[in-house]
Amino acid sequence: MRQRSTVKFLAAFTASALLLAACGGDDDGAEAPDVDDVEAGDDDAPDDDATDDDAEEATAAPDGPTIVVRGQDFSEAATLAEVYGQYLEGLGYDVDIQTPAGFRVEAIDGIRNGELGLIVDYIGGSQTELAPDSEPSGDPDQVMEIIEPEFADIGGTILDYTPAIDGDAFVVRGDEDAETISDVADLDLVFGASAQCFERPQCFLGYTDPDIYGIEFADTTTIEFGPLLGEALSAGEVDAVVWNDTAPQIDELGFKVLEDDLGLHPAQNIAPIVLTEVLEAYGDQLAADLNELSAMITTEDLLAWNTETDLEFRESDDVATEWLEANGLL
Repeated sequence: MRQRSTVKFLAAFTASALLLAACGGDDDGAEAPDVDDVEAGDDDAPDDDATDDDAEEATAAPDGPTIVVRGQDFSEAATLAEVYGQYLEGLGYDVDIQTPAGFRVEAIDGIRNGELGLIVDYIGGSQTELAPDSEPSGDPDQVMEIIEPEFADIGGTILDYTPAIDGDAFVVRGDEDAETISDVADLDLVFGASAQCFERPQCFLGYTDPDIYGIEFADTTTIEFGPLLGEALSAGEVDAVVWNDTAPQIDELGFKVLEDDLGLHPAQNIAPIVLTEVLEAYGDQLAADLNELSAMITTEDLLAWNTETDLEFRESDDVATEWLEANGLL
């Protein structure tokens, strides 16, 4: 994915003339004025310069600092960063969409140190990172109550979450004799996941905790998050992986997502987090614009994007542009 620093301004304005037709008097007998009678210097004549100035003012790019956007280094997160970044560019904001790098820790650190102006994250994951000892919840509003002050403490403001949900998925092969995560407690499965999972109470630590699932895995292996998880599971190198439930390979390869019957996984709606000083510089308009976009993103969109990037091998920036144009946002 390329690195870009593009500023787009909405400057197109189409002027339409109003045709006035004199077609008789009104009930009082007064006749409509003939347009030819309006002299060029008449105060009632439209001021073309003023009209143009008003239009340019209404469509002028918001004034504020460059908004640095960087996605996490996996396809869905990269597409999300492009969607939010390109959308803001299209509205005229000064945006720098950087090459995806790192994962949640690096993204949150980017807000903490002021390096990034906008990140997009999964709210349950943010809770795990910022308030690891808090009680997980499947209610996104409860999760937001926990993480809003946590982001505020590091100089960030989390805005409205999307209807789109990309939940944690405990995934096994389709022929595995299990329907819930509890069912695998004594199956001696080989477990594979990303390095971050092995450090999280809502992931491996929760699966193995005797007070939660108490699973005893036969072995574990660290696998880079993304399609490699599915490849390892399909090849029989592992028997279970933790993935995102919008991974299109789950259906394509006939895998099974087990029910989180003990409610270990938190709500994973998606939300943009803006550096507070950037948000304050732009005023309420930036928050309103981002909330409007967030309200439009659905779980079906995530699955469609992932199908295009992970199965059809399209670039995230192209996928984002196509979706924005299809929804009239570019």
